[in-house]
Amino acid sequence: MDSERSGQVFEDPMQGSAQGWSSVQGSPGLDASSGSSVSAVEWAVGAVSDRLGLSPATLRTWDRRYGIGPSQRTEGGHRRYSEEDIRRVRVMARFTARGVPAQSAARVALSMDTDRLLIETGEEEAAELPVGDDVGTVEAICSAALSLDPGMLSKIYQRTLRERDLVTAWTQVFAPALRAIGDQWGAGSLGVESEHLASEILVSELRTVIRANRPRNAASEAILACADDEQHYIPLLALEAELARHGVSALGLGARVPTQALQSLLLSRRPSRLFLWASISRAVDEQLWSVLTDVHWPLLVVLGGPGWPQEPPLSNRWVTVTRASDLATATQALLAPLP
Repeated sequence: MDSERSGQVFEDPMQGSAQGWSSVQGSPGLDASSGSSVSAVEWAVGAVSDRLGLSPATLRTWDRRYGIGPSQRTEGGHRRYSEEDIRRVRVMARFTARGVPAQSAARVALSMDTDRLLIETGEEEAAELPVGDDVGTVEAICSAALSLDPGMLSKIYQRTLRERDLVTAWTQVFAPALRAIGDQWGAGSLGVESEHLASEILVSELRTVIRANRPRNAASEAILACADDEQHYIPLLALEAELARHGVSALGLGARVPTQALQSLLLSRRPSRLFLWASISRAVDEQLWSVLTDVHWPLLVVLGGPGWPQEPPLSNRWVTVTRASDLATATQALLAPLP
C-alpha cells in the first residue's frame, strides 16, 4: 500500500553487566576530573563494549559514520559515553538487529529526545509519554514504523484519537505520517514492511472507530468506493469513521471497485450520496461517466483525491458532482441536504 497516496488527502539483546561499575579512582571504565565531585557517570569505549556486548570496532564505526558515539570529554581530552549516549547506542543496536539499515537506524536514534530514549530502552513506560505536538507525533509514528513496533503504533494512534477530533487527527497527524513514511520508503531509508505495518495498524484503529460509532440497524445513506484499479483506500476509512461519528451509516466498499459492480450496486440500492476516491489519474472517457449518465434519481457524487479530471464529462440533471479537497469538506458535502 503506497502511504504517500493514502495520506493525500520498531528482546533487547544487550543487558548491562556490572563490569566498569567500580569506583572512579583507578576505574578503567569511568572518568572524572581529579579531586572534583562526579555529577554523572561517564564510560570509556571498552566499558561500553563490555556492558552492551558490542565490539569496540562496531562502536567506533557507528561513531565515525553515523554520529552515534560519545558526547563527553575528560579534562585530558578522552571521549566518554554518557548514560544517554549509551541509550542511543542500544536503540541503534536494536534497530539494526531487526534488519533496519544502519543509516536509517542512526537517523531515528539521533532524533529521539531523553524521554523517548528512556521508553525505547525500557526504562520508562510509554503511557507516561505525552503524544505532544503534531510534528512530534508524526515523528513517533515514523519511528515506531521503522522499528516494526505494532504495539507502539497502536498506542500512538489511539492516544492521538483520544486527544484530537478525527478530522484534526487525520489532517495534522495520520496523513502527514503516511506521506513521510511513503517518502522514506521511496528514498530507500525504510522498508516496505514498515510502510505496510503503519498502514495496517491505522486501518485497524479506524475500523474500531467505525464499529464504536456506527448507528445500529440504520440503512446506509452513502456509498464510499475507490475507483477501479485504485488500491489506496485508507482515506475511505477515515471518511467512514467521521460519518459514523456524526451518526451516519455508510457502505464502504474499499479498494479496486470495478465500474460494472458499482453500476449494479447503484441500480439496486439507489443511494442518495456517493463518494469516489482516486489518487491516480483517471481518463476523461472512462466508463464511469456513462454509468452516472444512466442514473435517474437524485444523486450527489463527491469526488475525492487528485486523480479526477478537472471537467468530468457528465451531463445529467439528476446527478450533482462536487469535489472535496480534504476530509472536512468531504464530510460536510455528504452531510448536507441534497440540492
